[in-house]
Amino acid sequence: MLYKKTAVITGASSGIGRAIANNLAKEGMHVYITGRSKDKLEIVRREIQSAGGTVSASAFDIRDISKLQGFINRAKEETAHLDVMVNNAGLHIHGTIAEGTIESWREMIDVNILALLGGTQAAILAMRQNTQSIGGHIINISSRASGDIYGATKHMVTALSEALTKELEEEPIRITNILPGAVATNFGRNADPAMVQGLANKLGLNVEVKKGEHLSDELLERIHSAIGKIFLKPDDIAKAVVYALNQPENVDVREIHISSPKEYSL
Repeated sequence: MLYKKTAVITGASSGIGRAIANNLAKEGMHVYITGRSKDKLEIVRREIQSAGGTVSASAFDIRDISKLQGFINRAKEETAHLDVMVNNAGLHIHGTIAEGTIESWREMIDVNILALLGGTQAAILAMRQNTQSIGGHIINISSRASGDIYGATKHMVTALSEALTKELEEEPIRITNILPGAVATNFGRNADPAMVQGLANKLGLNVEVKKGEHLSDELLERIHSAIGKIFLKPDDIAKAVVYALNQPENVDVREIHISSPKEYSL
């Protein structure tokens, strides 16, 4: 059902985006992936190609809406159609409203909301021009998080998904909003190092955590293995994306909530 279709995935250099890119490529899609880290994006590109998948990659900051929209248009022009847009890129800068900074709030709003809007706009226009297929599917990766500015931006993503569903109800463009719970990804790089270090120590993991540094794949896997019933894996979210995309035309999967069995043990 997805074979030979085209998908754009933002935030694909690690975590959930990386898992989505690999899973869609395995379904036979040509995946166009973007992220800020050129080196990490290259790793994802190579792993998809080594598995026999088709991938195109470009590294840039999606806060540059013109570059994002240009990348989406490139995907449509090179393959003659855009079938799937996955708005996955997200930024979580921890902090309270009382102690946070306007700069951190603006950065989260720019990445989590404005880039999603800009990418969605370009995707809709491209899908309306499809010559080899009809319509398309937009996947928004929201979150079950609440209680801080990040959670508020993700509530906005959910609200925007509802607005898009209504706006496009007369068109063959479907909207799916996915709300994951706690996932073992590199969002922890923006958390208080003491908090992440405490979690690692609690799990008996002898590691040093530094703010701003990506957590290694090995550490993420060890965290999940140690408390797999609390954290989801990125692949769990990717499988939900594949599920939504593989539904027949008469079925709309509008929202998927995903959580681990003991999410509230965190």
